[in-house]
Amino acid sequence: MIWNLGLLYLISFIPVNFRLPYPNVFSAIPDFVMGLAFLATWIEPASIGEDMISSLAQVMILEFIIIHSAGFMASVIYGDAPKWKKMRILFGLGLFYVVFVVGFSFGFRSWWPLIAFGGLMFNRMLSVLTGQAGHGKEYEFFKNMWGVNVASYLVSLFAVLLFPLPAFGVSSNAFSHLNMGGDFIDQPHKMIAWGFLYFSLMGLYELRAKSEKREKVIA
Repeated sequence: MIWNLGLLYLISFIPVNFRLPYPNVFSAIPDFVMGLAFLATWIEPASIGEDMISSLAQVMILEFIIIHSAGFMASVIYGDAPKWKKMRILFGLGLFYVVFVVGFSFGFRSWWPLIAFGGLMFNRMLSVLTGQAGHGKEYEFFKNMWGVNVASYLVSLFAVLLFPLPAFGVSSNAFSHLNMGGDFIDQPHKMIAWGFLYFSLMGLYELRAKSEKREKVIA
């Protein structure tokens, strides 16, 4: 978890002229891969691995934490505070979220939430790391991306809750051991459909997002 915080902070030190070719494609690939993982599990739950329904359901819960934390962390990184103060604030925020995710891992008796949290955090930083955001416009780019994250998360959530969807291979008893109620417990295929729709929307946005040109620095 801590390496993610350090990587997030190091974004501000990326060289001005650094830029991967087709950064939007590099940024979109992980989202499309996640979307395909949800789709494959929706159609055939054991196609990728055992207990994938539970693991992917945890991903959608953790993505909420990622979205929640990203806004705070970006405002700190791109703020005007001294670097030592930024590091102190980031460490405090990071510790809060890490403790939360560790508790989540103990609740599920699995290290998967910790791994998933790190991977999801890295995925949300790719657009800046690949050079898609123009120099001096990183915070604006990150802020717009955060807004699209929130909108996609909520729109896809309401879409799967409001419209009937086929269960395909997902059993209605997938979450019966939780002894809880609710739409996702009674219709677990909707949780998987939610992940497929959300990550697909994010992948499409990343793919179509305008890449800002980085200006060349002349010594």
